[in-house]
Amino acid sequence: MRTALVFGYGQKTDGEINEQTRDRCNKAISLYHEKRIGKVYLTVSAVKNGVSMANEMKKYIILGGVNEKDILTDPRGRNTAGEMDVFFQLIPNTSMIMFISTWYHIPRIIWLSLWRLPPRKSLLLWFKVGIAWKHTHFKGDFLKEFLKIANAMMRPYKSAKMITQAIVLK
Repeated sequence: MRTALVFGYGQKTDGEINEQTRDRCNKAISLYHEKRIGKVYLTVSAVKNGVSMANEMKKYIILGGVNEKDILTDPRGRNTAGEMDVFFQLIPNTSMIMFISTWYHIPRIIWLSLWRLPPRKSLLLWFKVGIAWKHTHFKGDFLKEFLKIANAMMRPYKSAKMITQAIVLK
């Protein structure tokens, strides 16, 4: 069974996760119930109005029926590459993995993971992606993604932003 990283996206002004983040969480919930993933990791460090996005995502996923013991949070990743780097620090190198995000984000995730994953005979069998399709903002998400992909392609390692100390969630 695969271990999944659900990428964070955004929060409302009160700290509640927004629609696109919920869509990503819903994809993880669905894959968990289908027994396609067994563990869910949340490594996003964003905080709005004192509310941790990772903690809110965890609460939402638990409400969706995922067992709390199957969710691990380590909110140190400040961007996509940073979330991946934290995730890879936490899982064994032999883990089969799945990345869960919105459709437009997947090419960047694949590119960054190719630079970060240990060598495998069949890399594409070793990791999969879970794609969330709803709640994309064309101008705010899709168009900006081209610049982010260019940055990731030119600086696949240097683009990572992480908090070096673990954060304890309450």
